[in-house]
Amino acid sequence: MVVTEVASGDVVAVVGGRQIRYAGFNRALDAVRPIGSLIKPAVYLTALQQSRRYTLASRVSDAPVEVAGADGSVWRPRNFDRANHGKPLLHKALANSYNQATSRLGMELGLADVMTTIKALGVTRPLPELPSMLLGAGALSPLEVTAMYQTIASSGVQTPLRSITAINDKNGELLARYPVNHNVVVEQPYMHLLHYAMLEVTQEGTGKLVYERLPTSYRVAGKTGTTN
Repeated sequence: MVVTEVASGDVVAVVGGRQIRYAGFNRALDAVRPIGSLIKPAVYLTALQQSRRYTLASRVSDAPVEVAGADGSVWRPRNFDRANHGKPLLHKALANSYNQATSRLGMELGLADVMTTIKALGVTRPLPELPSMLLGAGALSPLEVTAMYQTIASSGVQTPLRSITAINDKNGELLARYPVNHNVVVEQPYMHLLHYAMLEVTQEGTGKLVYERLPTSYRVAGKTGTTN
């Protein structure tokens, strides 16, 4: 787990494994795995930024998808429940994490545009520009995912994560300072719409079990992520 402070980007906690004092492999920093559905908010944000084409109330097709690869293979993503859901509203497709609707939407938008959004949110590691990327085939570390969600949480303001604010010598003299850097990468109205959809994820979508742990008075926005 990686925990950050939204306003500053300060990393306030890192848990790298079950053995807290273990000095070896730190999963929070170094475990690079496909992130699955955690990538989906970037797809829907890309759509919301094209406000003449898409709104939260736009219908998206959740019909089966087939994409032929250059090697003759066929990519056939399926929903978790193995069902088709007609034409759900855009915000419902995200709340319920429909794979077919997301992949169709992403391909309508264009992989290049979705990749631009992912990079704007703070992901610097190269990801495969393939349809499967829309469902999280790209691999990132928990720290890298945190950088992406830091930008989402701060309403489109990208702030590089930091764990050191300043360095002093043994006499207390300042040697270096690392100030907070802010860069607005997504306009706030679009992020407000995304936040609405991500609140729905936890209120009635795939993340609703969070309220078995948290008080219902908390307003929690989020996204679940699974991958095989």
